[in-house]
Amino acid sequence: MEKPHTSRRFLSRTVVATLLIAVITASLLGSGCIGNKDAGTQEHAMKLQVAGSTTVLPIADECARVFMENNPGDKIHPSGGGSSLGVKAVADGTVNIGTASRDLKDSERTSYPDLVTHAIAKDGVAIVVHPDNEISDLTMEQLQSIYTGEITNWLEVGGDDAEIMVVSREEGSGTRDCFEQAVLAPTKEEITDHAIIQDSNGKVRTTVAGNKHAIGFLSLGYVNSDIRAVGLDGTDPTVENIRSGDYAISRTLWMITKGEPDADEQAFLGFVLSEDGQRIVSEVHFIPVSG
Repeated sequence: MEKPHTSRRFLSRTVVATLLIAVITASLLGSGCIGNKDAGTQEHAMKLQVAGSTTVLPIADECARVFMENNPGDKIHPSGGGSSLGVKAVADGTVNIGTASRDLKDSERTSYPDLVTHAIAKDGVAIVVHPDNEISDLTMEQLQSIYTGEITNWLEVGGDDAEIMVVSREEGSGTRDCFEQAVLAPTKEEITDHAIIQDSNGKVRTTVAGNKHAIGFLSLGYVNSDIRAVGLDGTDPTVENIRSGDYAISRTLWMITKGEPDADEQAFLGFVLSEDGQRIVSEVHFIPVSG
């Protein structure tokens, strides 16, 4: 008569043990101690807002896309708006990482002393014309005169007898700031009031591509077959000439954090500066700062 009793007791212990294991496993899964990031069960999912320079945007977009592919569940949302917006947004805490295609201004360093800049790429500002424009090179003096409104006809610089359409970026643009510092600062003059103002590199490119007599400036990374970059004082805006410093209009591209980056911000910045991230910088036609 003991055997049935022993069997029942054994079965009861087995059931209890099985239930206990199930409870412990469920508890561990719920706490995130057991999980697979690819299955979306990680304890912490990254969410970052990145905004600012339209020049930096192609880098941020592609790096974010690849980073999220490698880390399912993480979300990074890049957007444009201009360098000045990027600086202010990260300082205000509106975004996690700001982007800028110019150095911080003295006024910004004073107003936002907590900002920390991280160099992610190099770039040149190319002077561009319509592909059918026969001009292949301008002197710095000619470029200055065109943008201040002193020269208004292509004939004055060896081109067709046609009025020059001057295209510029908006105030607050890092690309415009770089152009003004390199080209107009020595003249102490400003861009002509007759310039057509566009609020992104892409819009500058579209405007120049649509008018045979237009001239504009934009990031080297945005130059394509729709437009043609011209030389400046005999030097073309190439990666090699920008690296060497021979080309006159060049700059550093930045990502900016408020204080030292936290773990999430550092993870993305680390990827941008990694071998894979700097390869992306090259693929979108900018110049890596490492590797």
